[in-house]
Amino acid sequence: MKKPQSIMSIFNTAKSAKGHIRDLKESFRSRLAAFSSGRNRESQQELEADFLNVLEKWGIHSSENIGEVIFCLRLRLWIFTILPIGYGLILIATHSLNSLIIFLMLAIPCLFAILTTAWRIWVLKNLRFVPFTRWILSGFGLRG
Repeated sequence: MKKPQSIMSIFNTAKSAKGHIRDLKESFRSRLAAFSSGRNRESQQELEADFLNVLEKWGIHSSENIGEVIFCLRLRLWIFTILPIGYGLILIATHSLNSLIIFLMLAIPCLFAILTTAWRIWVLKNLRFVPFTRWILSGFGLRG
C-alpha cells in the first residue's frame, strides 16, 4: 500500500528533526567537555592559593583594573536583570502561551548569568577565589 504524500513529508520531517536533536546533543556534550577540562581539583586549588592566578585566568591584566571590571560587571548585572523584567511585562500584557515560553527561554539563562556575574563581583571585591558551587552553597557569599 502506497503512503500518501503528506504522511511521507511528516516522516521526512521527523527524520530530519531527529538528526538535529542528535547534532544538538553532540554539540552540548563537546561544549560541556571543553568547559569541564579546566575544572579539575588541582586547578581550583591553584586559583584558591594565589589570587593573581584568578586575575590572569579571567583576563584582568593587573589588580589596579579590578574597580573598572567590577563597574562593567555591575552594568552587565543590570542588563541581565532588565531583560527578563521587560519581557515579563510584555508577557503580562499579552497573556499568550508563546510569550510564556519565550519568557522562560530568556529568564533561565539570564538567571544563571546574574548568579555568575554576582559571584565574579563577590570574588573581585573580596580578593579571594571561592569556587562557584561553594559560593552558592554558602548562601551566595552572605555567610563566610
